[in-house]
Amino acid sequence: MITRRLARPASAFASSTWTCPSCTRASIISQTRLPQQQRRAHHVPPLTFDETFRQDGIPGLLSDQGFRIAWTDYQALLVQKLNELTAGEPTENAQTKDLALQFARNPMAASLFNHASMAHNNHFFFSTLSTAPMKLDKLPTLEQSLCTTFGSIGTLQMTMLDTAASMFGPGFVWLIWARNLDNSSVGGGSKLRGSWRILTTYLAGTPYAEAGYRQQGIDANNQNAKSYDEYMRATPPVGAFGAYSKSGQEQAKLPPGGTNVLPVLCVNTWEHVWLRDYGINGKRTFLKDWWDAIDWAAVEQKTPREASQPVQFHRA
Repeated sequence: MITRRLARPASAFASSTWTCPSCTRASIISQTRLPQQQRRAHHVPPLTFDETFRQDGIPGLLSDQGFRIAWTDYQALLVQKLNELTAGEPTENAQTKDLALQFARNPMAASLFNHASMAHNNHFFFSTLSTAPMKLDKLPTLEQSLCTTFGSIGTLQMTMLDTAASMFGPGFVWLIWARNLDNSSVGGGSKLRGSWRILTTYLAGTPYAEAGYRQQGIDANNQNAKSYDEYMRATPPVGAFGAYSKSGQEQAKLPPGGTNVLPVLCVNTWEHVWLRDYGINGKRTFLKDWWDAIDWAAVEQKTPREASQPVQFHRA
């Protein structure tokens, strides 16, 4: 067995290092570097305050080293894996959100979904942070809309932070606008309506409804056999296996990129985000600092116009 394993690399090495007399050292080096020059379709998206974050970290939240781990290094790892998984495929230029929705229902592409969804979620988290975050009380329309739903901003804050702190496993806690189309409007027209909700996703789960059970809205660590079975029956897995494989694909009415769930804010509870700066017992402190670091102007930009209407509170 040892002889066979050694023989193949030896022959491969011999053939790969053979050169003709006319080959120069420079040309050999150039040839060996050629694979590194290949085009990479996916890349780490620039953040608005990327340069400042790299130098000084995120004010009041992460140090420069913490930012490097949570964003620069981790996002680069996700992008590198996406390039490997989509190289030469029609999807190599697709956005991370579109990749997550397209492959959420295909169990044979679980790795592609996980890396695409995680890249999208992580970018979403960092996109609402800035060097000089605008406070919510400076945006009365958004503040009133949230107060109408949650009763007070304090209640919203407590609910999001308590939910995130109680997550045993890593994931994300989202503030979303759940949109629906009301066809009962006077005059036969249609009117957009919706409601604010708090949504929890675990691991690389996505908040978008088109992804079906890949929302991963429960912590499997805290479920027993009965409760987990009830959850899966309510949102049956679909894909290449199981009784729902064909019908599940047909039920995905919305095209990739379209959604009836509009996230506006999320917090990343993965340990690599906060462990470097806050220590093993620092999750709650990290969450409190995150709330103070939110740039609500960035949140308002993601908020749909109809969200300023009075709504009723729903907990997802």
